[in-house]
Amino acid sequence: MKKVIVTGADGFVGSALVKSLISNGYFVYAVVKDKKQLHDEDNINYIEAEFKDYINLESRISDRSFDAFYHLAWNGTFGKSFEDHHRQLQNAAYAADALMAAVRLQCKRFVLAGTIVELEVKHYITTDKGEPRISCIYGAAKLSAEMICRTLAYQHKIGFNTAILASIYGPGDRSSMIQNVLIRALQEGKSPKLIQGENLYDWIYIDDVADALVAIEQKGQANRTYYVGHRELQTFESLVSKTRDIVAPNVGLRFGELQDKTVIDYFMIDREALFRDTGFVCKADFDDSIRKTAQWLAEQKAKEGANS
Repeated sequence: MKKVIVTGADGFVGSALVKSLISNGYFVYAVVKDKKQLHDEDNINYIEAEFKDYINLESRISDRSFDAFYHLAWNGTFGKSFEDHHRQLQNAAYAADALMAAVRLQCKRFVLAGTIVELEVKHYITTDKGEPRISCIYGAAKLSAEMICRTLAYQHKIGFNTAILASIYGPGDRSSMIQNVLIRALQEGKSPKLIQGENLYDWIYIDDVADALVAIEQKGQANRTYYVGHRELQTFESLVSKTRDIVAPNVGLRFGELQDKTVIDYFMIDREALFRDTGFVCKADFDDSIRKTAQWLAEQKAKEGANS
């Protein structure tokens, strides 16, 4: 049986990854900040550790010789936390601590969760023009973590991959990402303020993300950066309009009320690499996945109302 370690295992992406790993026959050491409400089950062992504990994580895990170490934990992935440059830079250091722990735990591969915002940061690095969004602080910290970990991995001879994650949605996401904001507004019969719709975007369902991360361990080539998203992109208008048609077809949409300062060039990354190396393709049906997400959001709102 293959063995892996997952940090941030109780988070949105982490919990989905753990589920996919177990269904594929892995034994998972799931690193979480608080395991009081969690119980070890078949093929999963919860390890309690704060970010500051990653520097000696091996002292909390008795086993050795793992197939992969997935580092998903990150302190601040949306909203106001983007502005906290101290926190974001500290995350890069924690990622390096995690990689060195992976070395001592004799892991064959280290998989770092990256972000599509890294492509925006790379764009601004190569130009003197533009207005970087505040999220570029987050993206720059992720890019720093990638370069530091890639260097350490090379020096210590451990396989390394970065998974550049597209915009993720699905049940379990409690953030204020565009998909949640849009669906909540539509459920209330409202149209949120929208940017112009002609730019290319990519939304990926959480189950596809989890399966892609498993595919990287199974068939991915060491030292490659993989884009985890769709090989073919859609316009923002197309994605939003399809979501509207599913959730609230009678609600009108007004594109262009907000300025779009996003500068993500999807052509800066090889969107075919994951498919070529592993055969992975996204399987989630868009209509079905939006319905599941909308249902989950409605259930959460009902729970909040019952508890208020």
